[in-house]
Amino acid sequence: MNTNANGNEDVRAFVQTAEQAGEYVWIITLVDFGAKKIKRSLVSDDTFALRAAAQDAGDAYLKGLAADR
Repeated sequence: MNTNANGNEDVRAFVQTAEQAGEYVWIITLVDFGAKKIKRSLVSDDTFALRAAAQDAGDAYLKGLAADR
């Protein structure tokens, strides 16, 4: 997902997964490439048995955030 709030920003969001206590969580990270910094990261409270399930849930959550924008 690309966002361009003021026309000068190069901000992108990425969904990743990570193993936590034998299960998986999704992580959404907002990166500002123009400023070369991470703006924010969100980690799911829910855990998933499969990495693919965590990825799908993270993608869906990110789509929901984009729709709210």
